[in-house]
Amino acid sequence: MAPLVAFLLSLNLLELIHRASGVTIISSDKDVEVNEFDTATLPCDYVLEKASRARLEWKRIAGEHISFVYFDGRIVDNYRERATMQGQSIVLQRVTRADTATYRCEVTAKQDSKIFAEISFKLVVLVPPATPTCKVPSSAMSGSTVELVCKESEGSPPSVYTWYKDNVVLMDVSAKDSTANNVSYTLNRSAGTLRFNPVRKSNSGTYYCEAHNKVGRSERCSLKFMQISDLDVTAIVIAVVTITLVLLLCGLGLCYACRRGYLGKRRSAKSNAATRTNTPPAAEDFKHTKSFVI
Repeated sequence: MAPLVAFLLSLNLLELIHRASGVTIISSDKDVEVNEFDTATLPCDYVLEKASRARLEWKRIAGEHISFVYFDGRIVDNYRERATMQGQSIVLQRVTRADTATYRCEVTAKQDSKIFAEISFKLVVLVPPATPTCKVPSSAMSGSTVELVCKESEGSPPSVYTWYKDNVVLMDVSAKDSTANNVSYTLNRSAGTLRFNPVRKSNSGTYYCEAHNKVGRSERCSLKFMQISDLDVTAIVIAVVTITLVLLLCGLGLCYACRRGYLGKRRSAKSNAATRTNTPPAAEDFKHTKSFVI
């Protein structure tokens, strides 16, 4: 019996301390997590220094956008169909991932020595991840940089990603460890990227990824095969030599034609033809025309 009396006295003392300091919110400001389509309760219990009526407001904060949920003694229109008040606490029914935001309770008591108090809650609506999409190139040349991407946008909180190669999970490797262990990839589990720099022929294989958060794990994405080929230096050398020989033969042919005078004769023939075309008729060809001049 004595412990119960002591506990009640401590509660009364705590309330008296709060009353002496003006309006005070006594609810805990812990974050609230709830599954999608369930009910979320955001508490806002407070005590006043004087027995006066306080003004209560609830606001929703998403980034830089602030909107009212409860204002001027009533639920605003956007929430009227699925929100109710239980005392000073607000109850949201059938929450969806769009309701994930920060909610702030503001209490104003103008007659108290401290007239204003507030408390904020981060509401997280839990949604399992959907099956991700994975982008894996079908082929690449060894020595190049290749990035594989795994992504899904349904999960709340945001998903983290796991990559698999030939049904074996790829572990996180830091840049320092990757150099020491001769590993050529870096893995970003939050962004879902798997980056090979450089990619090697041994990286050829079948890849897929999974997404998961605290709610659950997704199905894996479609399996994708990536083929890494070595650079064919022999084929490149043969191609370069062939092109060089063709250019050399063309050059030798032009030199031979110039020395034999084939190109010069052709130009001379064209010049003679042009000269004959532009030469005016001889004077005797027009003698017979003079008889017609009066």
